[in-house]
Amino acid sequence: MKIILVRHAESAGDPFATPGRQAQGFLSESTGVEQAIKLRQYFEKEKIDVILCSNLGRAIQTAEIAVEKGCRNFVLCDFLKEWMPNPELKTAPSTRFEEIMRQQRENFAEDTWKTELGEGAFDLMSRICPPLLQELKKIGIHARYGGFVPSDEGRNLSVAIFAHGGSLNVILSFLLNLQPFPVSRFAFSLTGVAEIEFSEMNGVYYPRLNIPAPY
Repeated sequence: MKIILVRHAESAGDPFATPGRQAQGFLSESTGVEQAIKLRQYFEKEKIDVILCSNLGRAIQTAEIAVEKGCRNFVLCDFLKEWMPNPELKTAPSTRFEEIMRQQRENFAEDTWKTELGEGAFDLMSRICPPLLQELKKIGIHARYGGFVPSDEGRNLSVAIFAHGGSLNVILSFLLNLQPFPVSRFAFSLTGVAEIEFSEMNGVYYPRLNIPAPY
């Protein structure tokens, strides 16, 4: 059993677009597409049974290019989309935004659990983690006893999650049982990969972070 977390390639176009499958034009032609093609070298060595993918265009296009041979079980997940800014800031004066950013920089991290910029740490966790567990449950990977108890079928699955720096931070922290914190704990480079492997103890599978060699 393995869960692979993957950040999208360099983006272009509308960052909030949700085009559905066969996405095109959401990665930069000069760099993004090439990054996703290079990512194939990693996935040529992996048997992917399930893809859980953010429904934002840059994540979909990255997954469709990188997993060249395709995957029958390709699930678009709205809950995997990136951190969402406060929509009211779109119409706010630039001076207001600059003031919020200045206050943010002057605060300690512990004072920024929730700000006017948009989703806070707990907002992200409540949006992402419960539905993620439901998707894993559907394929036979059940959260139990501080780890996971897979079905016979789930025990042999490899799941790839294509998402974004912010949402992947939440997922990785959650899977590794790290306490929530307002500041990101991990820095995912574009097309960066983190593998979660599992060690079994008395029928319960506990996650372990594995950093693969560069592809």
